Amino acid sequence: MDSPSKQPASFACVVCHNRKVKCDKKDPRTPCSNCARANVECIYRAPPPPRRKRNRETNGSVSQERGKYLRRSTGFDGNPSAPQNHHPTKGDQGTEAGKSGSGRMIMKDGNSIYLDNADYFTQDVSDDYAILSTSATRDVLTELHPSPLNIFKLWQAFLENVNPLTKIIHAPTVQQQILDAMSDLLKVSRDVEALMFAIYCIALVSLQAEDVEKSFGESKKALLSKYRRGAQLAFKNASLLRTSSSVVLQAFMLYLLCMRSFSDPHTIWTLCGIAVRVAQRIGIHRDGSAHGLSVFETEMRRRIWFQLMIIDATSAQFCGVASTPLPATIDVQPPMNANDSDLDPRMTEPACEKQGTTEMMFVLARSAFGKWLLRLSNQAESSNVGPWAFLSSSSMPLRDKDKTIDELEAHMEDRFLRHCDQSIPLHMATTMMVRSAIYYTRMMAHHPRQYQYRNPTISQVEKNVIFENSLKMIEYADYAQNDPVVRKYSWHTVNHMPWDAIIFMLSEMHHRTDPEEKSKVWQLIGTVYSGHIRTMSKNGPTPLHMAIQNLIVKAWRTYIEECNLNHRTPTPCPTIVASLLANAAGISSPQQEDENFPAAKHGARPQSQPRYDRSSSQFGPEAENFCFLLGDSPQDWNDWDNLLSNFQGSFTDDATYLS
Repeated sequence: MDSPSKQPASFACVVCHNRKVKCDKKDPRTPCSNCARANVECIYRAPPPPRRKRNRETNGSVSQERGKYLRRSTGFDGNPSAPQNHHPTKGDQGTEAGKSGSGRMIMKDGNSIYLDNADYFTQDVSDDYAILSTSATRDVLTELHPSPLNIFKLWQAFLENVNPLTKIIHAPTVQQQILDAMSDLLKVSRDVEALMFAIYCIALVSLQAEDVEKSFGESKKALLSKYRRGAQLAFKNASLLRTSSSVVLQAFMLYLLCMRSFSDPHTIWTLCGIAVRVAQRIGIHRDGSAHGLSVFETEMRRRIWFQLMIIDATSAQFCGVASTPLPATIDVQPPMNANDSDLDPRMTEPACEKQGTTEMMFVLARSAFGKWLLRLSNQAESSNVGPWAFLSSSSMPLRDKDKTIDELEAHMEDRFLRHCDQSIPLHMATTMMVRSAIYYTRMMAHHPRQYQYRNPTISQVEKNVIFENSLKMIEYADYAQNDPVVRKYSWHTVNHMPWDAIIFMLSEMHHRTDPEEKSKVWQLIGTVYSGHIRTMSKNGPTPLHMAIQNLIVKAWRTYIEECNLNHRTPTPCPTIVASLLANAAGISSPQQEDENFPAAKHGARPQSQPRYDRSSSQFGPEAENFCFLLGDSPQDWNDWDNLLSNFQGSFTDDATYLS
């Protein structure tokens, strides 16, 4: 065991430890006073754990070590995320306040976590950075693996729901590795084990909760929490930060994709930066054909790099920042238009690239769009503030923007869309992605925010262009959520909402004259927004949600007044709208079946339409601050942009980014 003098004291930063002075650091996220005065970076590194004796581990010792790791990672024991010098006080009885049967109550500073079983940690505690830890010893994870039957079920779910949209693994090769591992999990390599747990996690994310319960006999939340723990320990075993294995990188990328369902975008963005550095360390950013790598290895590395760039760019966009510029030495060629069956680890000659549709069509379509986006943004003066900025830049006339979008649409139509069979889920998903990307690009080219420094008003012709493209985007969002053909891919779209389109469409409703068009808008709002509310975090409405809900209420009231004035029968009030009206009026609504406002069925008229009280608002005191927001003027969009940039789940279509 290392001597205590060689280890920094609890929460002593590196600088204070090296200078052998007292450190008053209380939290690893904040600097100590010494570093603050010296204006230097205050870094805390946890001391290494004591070496264990080399003895044969029994099941009991494995469980004990896992319990220790759990307490360290959750901040309820001596660990890197809580002060070490803790003395129990009244109401705080130390680390373990009590035990009952197999359960355990862990308390610290008035907080507590109750665990039925420390091995299968099911509490929703954020531990995203545990995957970055390393250990000289290997945690035994056999108890955390699913049964062989459930491993096969999760693998099939991955092949059906996830693999077609990512294509970063060679399915035949990985399937054989999984079959070999199932025969003896104790002998599986650390790299493959990390990949297996990442596949378990992303496969579960792709499944509906009711389907998981029916197929596996446990809740989706409990299983995902268990396999997340397994993935974190597997990355620790594989020494993620020091790995030279592309398999570990593949596993980490899949894990980053599944993190969108339980982590915040800023954490994912930070971890994406680590993935990019690992890829550069391995040399994934250099094309293998120029460095003596096999044909198969070269092709798989190309797939990895292109998918990684998409993940990195979209996670940056979620956080409201531009993607980090990458070195000019990158020379990776695009992946081939070929199926997995065309590739083999033993091949010595490149596969024949196919014409038309293959398993790679979704990936290659967004790659083609990303190349176009990168080329245009590099030509614009504002290329350093994000790939979309050129669309709102005055450096390119609007007619030139429309022309280049027309050229993009023609290229995507000729290369991809004309080959698609809409009865095939992957083809349908590709069509939806391409169409949505083009509609979004046109909407952004004509967006009101581009006029904020030139013209305070927008012509109705321009508003018509924005409205029409916004409406088409909402239609595709509705398809993505509810069409049974692409339901298996909803895990990919559920985190994305076309907020700009929704805001503009609602604000523009009072200028529209077509009753059928307005009825269609309200039907789409009823399904798309309520679908989002069902999946939204239960931490309470954000300022963006409150502002949009006020906009919905205002637009519906205007719509009803117009119908009454023209003696027209309004479209049935969507359930989500009825619930918002009831909230605004401070009354109960029969549509409020649960706190998530379930969507109304098309054509279903609610039992009552609560009358909106103009003098009351039950969205909270902050809601009154958003009453002036409409979204049909450049000035309004200054305020909407502030709300969107502060909202962690603001819209971006990660199928359209590559830069």
